[in-house]
Amino acid sequence: MKRIKSDTITSGELTFMLIGSMIGIGILSLPNSLISKAKQDSWISAALGALYPLYMVLAAAIIYKKSPNNNILVLSKKCFGKIIGTILNVIFLCFFIFNVFTLSAGLSIVLRTLIVSFVSSIKILIFIVFLSAFTAYKGLKVLARVNHLTFYYTTILTLMLFAALVKGTYLNVCPILGSGIVNILNASKSSAFAYGGIEILFLLYPLVINSNEKIIVKSSLLGVFITCVFYTWAVFITIYFLGIDNIPKAEWSVSLTTKSVYIPVINNFRFVFLILWAAIIFKTISNNYYAAAMIINSFFKNAQNKIIVCIIFPIMVYLSTIPKNNAIMLSILNYFIPKFTLFNIIYVTLIAVILYIKKGN
Repeated sequence: MKRIKSDTITSGELTFMLIGSMIGIGILSLPNSLISKAKQDSWISAALGALYPLYMVLAAAIIYKKSPNNNILVLSKKCFGKIIGTILNVIFLCFFIFNVFTLSAGLSIVLRTLIVSFVSSIKILIFIVFLSAFTAYKGLKVLARVNHLTFYYTTILTLMLFAALVKGTYLNVCPILGSGIVNILNASKSSAFAYGGIEILFLLYPLVINSNEKIIVKSSLLGVFITCVFYTWAVFITIYFLGIDNIPKAEWSVSLTTKSVYIPVINNFRFVFLILWAAIIFKTISNNYYAAAMIINSFFKNAQNKIIVCIIFPIMVYLSTIPKNNAIMLSILNYFIPKFTLFNIIYVTLIAVILYIKKGN
C-alpha cells in the first residue's frame, strides 16, 4: 500500500490513537452498567474487560507478521474472495458508523441535559458532527496530534478525581470479591464493550512509519494498559465516593465525583469537567469518522478521503437524530454492541487463523 506522509503516524501516535478511540462517553456511565452484577467489585470487572482489546492486539500481531503492508480490508478480500470480503468489510464499516452516530447522540444528550438545555438537539448534533468531520478532514497526522494533546488533559482530569479519596470511604468498596467471582466475570462482559474502538488498529498498523512487529505490539499493549487504568480508576473512585446505592440515581455517575474537587475560582467544577470531557468525546467521534471514511474510500478507485468525509456528513447527522433520549440510546447500544463485538472477534480471528496456517501470499 502506498504511504502518504500526511497519512502516516509514528508508533507513539498509534498508542494515542488507540487510547483516544477506546475512551469516550462510555466511561461516564460505566459504573452504572456494572454494579447491577459486580456491586462494589465492579472496578475489578472493568479491569478484566481489557481481555477483549488484548485479544485483538494478539490477532493484530499475527496479521501484521504475515502481511505488514496490508490492512484488514485488503486481507479480507484476499482471504474470503472479493464478494464475501467486501460484505464483511461493509459490516466492519457499519461498526464505525454506529460508533459515530451513537457517540454524537450520546454527547448531545449529555450536553442538552446538563449544560445547554436551551439549544435544540439538531443544532447541537450539527455542531458535534461538523467538528468531528472537520478534524477527520484534516487527515490522519492532524488527527493523531489531536489524540496526543487530548491524552494529556484526559490524564489531568482523571487525576483530579483523587480528591474523592478524601471525601469518600473505603467501606464502599468492601468487602473485596464479596460479590462473587461469577458475578465479577459476568460484569466483565459488559466492561469489554467499553473497550470498543481498539478495532481501528487493523486499519492503522500499515500506516505506522519505521515499524515492525515488536513496535506495533508494544505500542498497542501500552494503549490498552493505559485505557484499562483509566477505566478501572474511574469505576473504583466512583464507587468509593458515591457507593453502589447512589450510583443508579445518576445517569452519568462518574461526573458526580467532581463534587469532591474544590477550586476557589470555580463554583461548579462538574460543569467545567463536562465541557472539557466533551472535547475528549469529539476526538473519539473524529477517530471513528475517519475510520468510516477510510473504509468507504477503499470501495472506490481514485477516491479522496476528504471528499468521502464531506459526502457522509449529512448521513451522520441524520443517523445521530435517531436516539431521542438516553433510554432509546441504551436500548440501541444493548442490542447492537454485543453483536458488533462478536462479529469483530470472528472477523479478525478468521483472518488471523487463515494467514497463520497459509504459506506464501
